[in-house]
Amino acid sequence: MNDYITGSFDTRLFKENEMSILTVKNKNSDQNKIIYYQYQRHNMEQYYKPILNTKDTLQILEDLKSTDKLEKTLLMPVKDPFQYNLPLIIMEKNNELKMRTKFGEKVISLPNLMEKYNIKETDEIAFDVVQSNKGYFTLLILDEDAMNSKGQKLYLTFFIKQDLSKMVMSESLDEAVQEKLDKGDLNSFFSDFQKIDDAERYGFLYDQTIVDMKTKKIVEIKKEDYLSNDGRYVYINGRQDKLEDGIQKIQRIENYAAGNEVYETEFKLDYKEIAKELDLVVSGIGIANINYFNKDYVILNLNYNAKFVGTAGGTNVIIDLQKSKENPVFYLVDLELNVEIRDWLTL
Repeated sequence: MNDYITGSFDTRLFKENEMSILTVKNKNSDQNKIIYYQYQRHNMEQYYKPILNTKDTLQILEDLKSTDKLEKTLLMPVKDPFQYNLPLIIMEKNNELKMRTKFGEKVISLPNLMEKYNIKETDEIAFDVVQSNKGYFTLLILDEDAMNSKGQKLYLTFFIKQDLSKMVMSESLDEAVQEKLDKGDLNSFFSDFQKIDDAERYGFLYDQTIVDMKTKKIVEIKKEDYLSNDGRYVYINGRQDKLEDGIQKIQRIENYAAGNEVYETEFKLDYKEIAKELDLVVSGIGIANINYFNKDYVILNLNYNAKFVGTAGGTNVIIDLQKSKENPVFYLVDLELNVEIRDWLTL
């Protein structure tokens, strides 16, 4: 519910005790800085409580997701960003980026720094802090008026030390970041990366990209497999166009990267049985995909084909892995949820 309701915001940076921190990136020339918001868990629980007392969940959810309602009712601006190691980022005239942390301040000219991409002082640039901790922060920059090395819109990722002593810039492409890793440019950041395995060998770089800090190689997540929101697990074949039922397999990231067949859980998914529970007369499954996946839950979106034409109905399936990973509990709840929910940095 946290992720779904706050989906109109950009990134949930982290949790600290019972508090979550969100960012809202600058999206156009009128918004020249990043804004941070916070909320307490118990406040969120009170905020979505109306869903539990109504059958019209869709209308209530749409109302709760309203940005205006969120800002007026639930979210509070972070008064002291430095308390949570959050940098202050402001875009000034001529695309000069002003960065301030509790350790210092620095202004960089993006046109000068990124001259090879032909960035101009008049370009409209969007930017976002996508992760931040005591050691460093990651800044994502988009310049729609410039092109990357592949002729696509220019996305750049900046890894920046909190004391502003070191900054590594790369195109936001795995192969470009891998070049930085091969050169050792990111070695000094390894201790600060958010670790996602017990041995602390694997860490988040950005988005869905994970690095093996022993080999200094990016871990390839196959296009048909689904990385969990916490980065610790991979749902085998979870990204197929239509998720097949039968035996489902989930691996820890360290086993997946090693290429072995050690699974965290294997359980059976039966679409016919689910249709029977819903009293649906169907000819088969039409849509079957994952909306959300972390260590405790998988949420599916299912939509069945009717016997002759059209759809027979559908549901969301919440697979609860908490008590038993071999025999999880299935909840059939129509949340009207048909979009992927991502919350990369809630570890």
